[in-house]
Amino acid sequence: MDKDITVIITLFKTPIDKIKSLNQYKNYRVLIFEQSSNKNMKNRIKINTDIKFKYYFSKKNIGLPKASNFLLSKVKTKYSLFTQPDIKIDHNSIQNLKKALKSRKDSIFAGPIFLHKKKKKIKLKKKYEIKKKLNAACMLCNTEKLKNIGFFDEDFFLYWEDMLLMKKVNLNKLKMLKVPTAYAIHSGGQSSIDNYKVNFIRNLNFKYGEFVFDLKNKNFRILKLTRQILQNIFYFLFNFSFYRKEKFLNNLSNLLGIFKFIVYCFKK
Repeated sequence: MDKDITVIITLFKTPIDKIKSLNQYKNYRVLIFEQSSNKNMKNRIKINTDIKFKYYFSKKNIGLPKASNFLLSKVKTKYSLFTQPDIKIDHNSIQNLKKALKSRKDSIFAGPIFLHKKKKKIKLKKKYEIKKKLNAACMLCNTEKLKNIGFFDEDFFLYWEDMLLMKKVNLNKLKMLKVPTAYAIHSGGQSSIDNYKVNFIRNLNFKYGEFVFDLKNKNFRILKLTRQILQNIFYFLFNFSFYRKEKFLNNLSNLLGIFKFIVYCFKK
């Protein structure tokens, strides 16, 4: 077992095939945060995996940033692998991420090359490339440095928090490394059971996060907010009249995401 790395991962209505994929982390300490009222999830993980893990849960969905920050506070190892249940990454790739981080004292994150299932691995001469941003779906972190600057902004819920984190890393003059000898596959948006309710929550919080990100970066415009409200009301009524269910639910989730942002502003 690698005593330098702890895997931190948040689950939300995760299907059984994604639970089984956690076996890829059997060589590491694993911390899991479950965000649903599924009381059987801990037993499902025990039955379907061989990993050693600590389990935390919330009866309600508190959001990815809060759950991730909680897990990070429990990490005692030098490195932490932030990942998701729909990520596939092997032991060698994780070790190559670790080697890259160890090679630079000013580095905080190391991320893999993301591949499609049929794409061949490409070996490059460089051990790593310095990037201004990484795909935050899977990255190895220097735990101490991450705790010093802070992980995700908890004003976000599900999306956009990674964009603000990357900006904070750059402002602190820390380095993010993309490692060409580390590979991962992200099946994308399949870490939760796919249904209308889950998609609705995703769309709502994507729109909410978009405006929070604009506000925190001083790019917020009333005109944009007003235009999107009017557009989504119009298209909601239009799509509802023809019962285009997926489309009018998307319009409704956008409107509720905007309303959530307005409530957030008043609370601030």
